[in-house]
Amino acid sequence: MALESGLGMSALSRFELFMEQVVEGSVARLFRSPVQPAEIAKRLERAMEAQQQISVKRIIVPNVYRAYLHPQDMVAFDPIRAEVEREMATYLTDLAQERGFSMLEHPHVTLAAEPTVPRRSVQVEAQTIATPPADAAGQTQIFQAQPQTQTPTTARLLLTTSTGTHVIPLDSTLLTIGRGLNNDIILEDTRVSRHHAQLRYRSRRFWVADLSSTNGTFINGERITERALRGSDILSLGGLELTFKEA
Repeated sequence: MALESGLGMSALSRFELFMEQVVEGSVARLFRSPVQPAEIAKRLERAMEAQQQISVKRIIVPNVYRAYLHPQDMVAFDPIRAEVEREMATYLTDLAQERGFSMLEHPHVTLAAEPTVPRRSVQVEAQTIATPPADAAGQTQIFQAQPQTQTPTTARLLLTTSTGTHVIPLDSTLLTIGRGLNNDIILEDTRVSRHHAQLRYRSRRFWVADLSSTNGTFINGERITERALRGSDILSLGGLELTFKEA
């Protein structure tokens, strides 16, 4: 029955119930912090909401969180710190699912003492960090932002990897490509610069321009600064090859 009732709870309600159960035991005598766990959870939620990235028709939110408390406030959390950190990570996972957010990896939460933080206060830092698993070395991860301005063409880029051929539709008149999470097309490949190239639709054609990338931008093996793309051109971003196709 407890499991069934828990399924209908919100992420915050489940977290608060867990904390009540934790402090009911012998730990309760030690737990006298003026900063309540629910307040930390709400600050983590705000950090998640504030740092959204649009990618591959989904919303990516941070997966690494650090909550800083004054050392005197932190003392009360020391006996249950690891347990609270794990449960807060679970809370963020549930919250992301409720709101349709995605994370690049399972969230990690750290509670830490910081003398510069005022008493009874919480300061949170959040980051989006993608660390490819050991068995995925050399593989390319692809994310694409939702278009702002639709292009009338059905142009696309084709990327062939060990997992198959991926179709990247060019459905906006201006697209940036790179490893950085603020690009429209995100290619998680070490050969690609954080801000590598730009695709712009003009005069009924797509043009590609290099953005001073480290390893260069090439079309059919020739390094370019800017050039129009034609059907079946091979676009290379520092060695990562994509085929340009038009209907």
